[in-house]
Amino acid sequence: MNSHERILGYIPFLLTVSFQLIVPILPVYLYSVLGASKQEVGVIIALAAIASALTRIPSSIFVMRGNALKVFVFGIGLNTVALLGYALSVSPWMLAFFRILHGASFALNYTLMLSFASLFVRPDRAYKSITNYTASLAMGLWVGPAIGVFLSSFLDLRMLMLSATLISLAPVFLGSVFLKSRPSFWEDIYYSKMQVDVFKALLKKPLLLPTALYLFYSIVVGALLAYAPLKAKISFGISDQLIIFIFTGYYFITFLLRTILSRATLQMGNTKLLRLAMASCALGVFVAGLAPTLWLFVMGTYLVAIAHGLTFPLTAMITAHVVPPNFRIIGNSIYLTSWDIGSIFGPIVVASILYVAPLPIALAFTSVFAGIALLLTGKIAQVIG
Repeated sequence: MNSHERILGYIPFLLTVSFQLIVPILPVYLYSVLGASKQEVGVIIALAAIASALTRIPSSIFVMRGNALKVFVFGIGLNTVALLGYALSVSPWMLAFFRILHGASFALNYTLMLSFASLFVRPDRAYKSITNYTASLAMGLWVGPAIGVFLSSFLDLRMLMLSATLISLAPVFLGSVFLKSRPSFWEDIYYSKMQVDVFKALLKKPLLLPTALYLFYSIVVGALLAYAPLKAKISFGISDQLIIFIFTGYYFITFLLRTILSRATLQMGNTKLLRLAMASCALGVFVAGLAPTLWLFVMGTYLVAIAHGLTFPLTAMITAHVVPPNFRIIGNSIYLTSWDIGSIFGPIVVASILYVAPLPIALAFTSVFAGIALLLTGKIAQVIG
């Protein structure tokens, strides 16, 4: 592993730690500190995904014409601005503005990091590099909440937001170092108008199959991450610290599974693992939504964590397999936009159902989308193998 690969391992880890520190408690912060209603919580949480969905593909086309590294550093800086805005917000809709900025940073950062993982290495190392990247990402997913558990024992929620801002300065520094080192791409990635037919081909099978599966899966995860903390707070009356602790365990499971994948030799399009992930996702959100006890709630949440650990690396490897290197950034942006759209609809679906049904039923209903994703794994098996 060269120095560029190491830096690309540190940046997603630290970047993810910075905002995951507050993600599990952000719905409670909106509800308890800023006075948002349950419906407003769902909409505001979804704003990041809306902004990301609207900016991901247009920005990736711009990036493919050059300035990829400069845009990457700008996106990392935008993450810091958004986190500072959370700490300074005095109303739900002031935070909503910074939530939109955060979504734009997600669109830039995670499209480019996933693409860099396969474009700064030899083609024969691409799959290994992608799984290493997803493992580094997953480590940040649980270390962030773990730090949040520690800090929340003596800081209030607003100061917790400020702590996340300070941590976010580390990836800004590393991104600047990465930019100054000027690493070279293994293969040309820049967009050419002469290849427009190839671009159109990206919108057809087989890319749309993993993209559609990732969409339905992300609806479930988006709903769970927006409303499971509220379910835990309202139904079981547990502390903010315990909520963060539960989600630390959630992301630790995600990390363990991705670490196993990064060390294993997997056949492309491992549909058996995808089937397992979607079945676990469907059962998990159903149990978490209707759980009458805290232990059942945690069990259901952790079943979804299994899906969270498996789905991204497997579908990302399929995407890298079917998209040529010179279209990797735009291909990844199409694929990752499905996460944005799912993260939009997940909270909004639950928020809409809340007008006619209680939160447990609204959350459990999203298991339907995981069931649709489970059906799509059969289609992927037929096309990818």
